[in-house]
Amino acid sequence: MSPRGQPAMGFGVPPLTRGVKCLGGATLAVSILAAVLGDAGRTLARIVTFTPVELWSGYLWQPFTYTFLDRDPVGLLFALLGLWLLGASLEQRWGTRRFVTFYFATAALGAVATSLVGLVARETVWVSRYAGNWPALEGLIAAFAVLMPNAQIFLYFVPVQARWMLPISAGITVLFMLMTSWVPYLPQLFGLGAGVLFAGGVGPRNFMLRFKVWWIDRRLRRSKLRVVRGKEDDAGGPFGGSGQGSDKYLH
Repeated sequence: MSPRGQPAMGFGVPPLTRGVKCLGGATLAVSILAAVLGDAGRTLARIVTFTPVELWSGYLWQPFTYTFLDRDPVGLLFALLGLWLLGASLEQRWGTRRFVTFYFATAALGAVATSLVGLVARETVWVSRYAGNWPALEGLIAAFAVLMPNAQIFLYFVPVQARWMLPISAGITVLFMLMTSWVPYLPQLFGLGAGVLFAGGVGPRNFMLRFKVWWIDRRLRRSKLRVVRGKEDDAGGPFGGSGQGSDKYLH
């Protein structure tokens, strides 16, 4: 039993769901084509990879397409394995549409945040090329930890509760940033943060709704609207009078 009195969730082998098959198949196909097509493959790789300087030059599709390319065969296998084991469980919980939206949203937010850092780090981040679905996988790890904290995950054959995968993943990423170079791991770190943000209830739709509410409130404050009360309200107070109240006017 879990500490909250509910049965602890075990982590079994999930089925190959539709969204996972589509994302994994596209990643595998683009990665292989970029490796075997020679000049055409290099052109394909340049189109799909993400570079901050190109994003700010109008290549707006890159934050969504860089997840489809992984140049390292071993890294590609582990990326596809992680997509299957983590993604399929979340897709079963959410449905295909929400899962795919979350996958691209975390990767895109990681890329956009990296590009903002690139505005300051012009000689490093600004011109670096980023590829791979690891930022999206970091988002899936965060979602797994937030939504299914008691699930058991085997980390290097050691059973670990999913809640601990969040600090472990963040720690490993920071360790690589300190011991090698911090530049290549920025999208992964931001993808992890995006996963926590979106899985915690601040999804893209809710974020836009909150932005609209903030914008309307800002416009109302700028217009200096005020409430004018009638004489009956002033005499009886907020709880007095006949109970019928009077009309309020905005000026």
